[in-house]
Amino acid sequence: FDRAIELDNDYKWAIASRGETYQLMQRYEEALADFDRAIELDNDYKWAIASRGEIYLLLHQYGRALADFNTAIDIEANDWRYYGRALAYLSLRDKENAKANLTQAIQLAQQDYQKDASNYRNTLNLALYFLVACKLDRAKHFYQDALSQRPSTFLISEAIQDLQDLLTIFPNYPSAEEIQIFLQRQLQELEKLSR
Repeated sequence: FDRAIELDNDYKWAIASRGETYQLMQRYEEALADFDRAIELDNDYKWAIASRGEIYLLLHQYGRALADFNTAIDIEANDWRYYGRALAYLSLRDKENAKANLTQAIQLAQQDYQKDASNYRNTLNLALYFLVACKLDRAKHFYQDALSQRPSTFLISEAIQDLQDLLTIFPNYPSAEEIQIFLQRQLQELEKLSR
């Protein structure tokens, strides 16, 4: 991404992608700078706006996170953005709005699940949404459903990272660490089988 940006200083996708990479490296200030730059290049760059909202959540800047999720949803709503906004509201102790947004995220993900149950990324997201909604049986059901189809190790790694982000925002979130350990074991098993 550094090289692509050297070649084109205004390549918003590469800038935002580098921001996402910094996020995975937990280098949040550098991620924030890249998302800021990508949004400066395109005020309607919904992916970068929502991703910056995620960084603000991880930095415990909940008002800024909420503003970014509001903007991203106004441009184009999807389940992940409603989930992010639910976390922002939950962080701000606005349980009513958190529940409404989480319900919306679940409804959208369930609609996608009914259309295509083999979209394992969506199934793993749905499991996460149920976990945050404190519906552990439903969460475990969807985690098991996704894992029974042997999704890629990349998707499982993403699901583990999503749980890590949740635990960064809300340490000791009920059952999140337990599910994360379970997914890590599943990932290790899949990696052994692929050798």
